[in-house]
Amino acid sequence: MSFSADLRRFNRKTKDSLDRTRRIVIIKLFSAVIKDTPVLSGRLRGNWQTTINSPATGVIGIRDEAAAIAEVQRMAAQSKGSDVVILRNNLPYAYRIEFDGWSKVKAPQGMMRRNVARFQRLLSEAVREGRL
Repeated sequence: MSFSADLRRFNRKTKDSLDRTRRIVIIKLFSAVIKDTPVLSGRLRGNWQTTINSPATGVIGIRDEAAAIAEVQRMAAQSKGSDVVILRNNLPYAYRIEFDGWSKVKAPQGMMRRNVARFQRLLSEAVREGRL
């Protein structure tokens, strides 16, 4: 095998490994945010929307946590390396629960902030899982 063929193979393996790691991180981080969302009626938890390259606008009807996580997995799988994958909740009280202490018992550190703080650990786990 030639040196240039070896470089192409290395490049392909590296890109595949990075893409796999990126998708694992998206799934782990977004799923953790969804699962950490406090539940009263379930509407807030089910209203997390995952999109690619442009944020969701508006709210959706009632759906369960599993459907929201399935959407995360679908969008992660469809995304490419240069895409921005966005998790957003447009319910008006989502911000209040995240920042204003509306859920002192179930989500005192919010949903997003808590998981972004754990990002480094999630990334390290994903790197281990994404290795070839």
